[in-house]
Amino acid sequence: MIPLVSVIIPTFKRSQYINRAINSVINQTYKNIEIIVVDDNDLDDKYSLATKNKLKELIRNDQIIYIRHNHNRGVSAARNTGLEKAQGKYIAFLDDDDEFYPNKTKLQVDIFNNSKENIGLVYGACIKVDTDKNTEETILPKLNGNVYNVLGINHIGTPSMVMVSKFAIQKIKGFDIDLNHKEDIDLYYRLSKYFKFMYTNQTVTKYYLHAGSASKNDYDRLDKMLKFLKKHEHTLKKPRIRWSELQERLGELYIYNNNKGKAFHALVLAYLNRPLRLIILMKICLLFLGKKIFKFKNNLYNYFKK
Repeated sequence: MIPLVSVIIPTFKRSQYINRAINSVINQTYKNIEIIVVDDNDLDDKYSLATKNKLKELIRNDQIIYIRHNHNRGVSAARNTGLEKAQGKYIAFLDDDDEFYPNKTKLQVDIFNNSKENIGLVYGACIKVDTDKNTEETILPKLNGNVYNVLGINHIGTPSMVMVSKFAIQKIKGFDIDLNHKEDIDLYYRLSKYFKFMYTNQTVTKYYLHAGSASKNDYDRLDKMLKFLKKHEHTLKKPRIRWSELQERLGELYIYNNNKGKAFHALVLAYLNRPLRLIILMKICLLFLGKKIFKFKNNLYNYFKK
């Protein structure tokens, strides 16, 4: 029997994209799919009304399962609401402004079905589209197998590119509702404690960045990074390379939030845990030149290291 896949789409203030996302699921080559849309707008505000109007034909024709929150509860809670309703053996997530490539579901289900390993998550390559800069970038998968001692920063990618087994995500009790940024790496990290990860090199998702999105909000990124570190700091400190990666990222976020003192402390800690990574010394020097120059130089370095 072909296993059922549940695709959970949380939506909040982006009704203009929701049909594109849903159509990318309807157009999957793999057809045994249920689509669960969780409307996380405040009940009957203009965004909720616009979303319901966009989806009325799909609701009427039973092409989607439509669930409304009474008020905005955040993306983690919305995904958990979808999980409570999901009947599938496998669960996929799709943000309301992203889209699946047609073969995504089949590729990932085949990996689950053909593997003899204890697999909890399957992901793949994605295309990252920055709508402000009008650029596209291919993000290739990196990690396979037992990744528990590697994960700290997000080496996997957006939830829109992953598929998880329902058994695995139920074991860790879904997403942490206190995290609406870093909720993805928190989920991956907790999953990786019990399950192995696998990937396909084929592109499975197109992922969009917009002005004002959480991934572009430096204050929100820092706040959630600190919550994630506080939650897991006792297990993340080893291996030292992982702790260095996290402190280096934390130092960058402090710089972007104009806190040079804490940035300096984090970057020094990053270097002490990984003294062969000389780029950290460059970042320590750059932080005294200010946020704008640091961002420019750091982005330049990241561009040329690809």
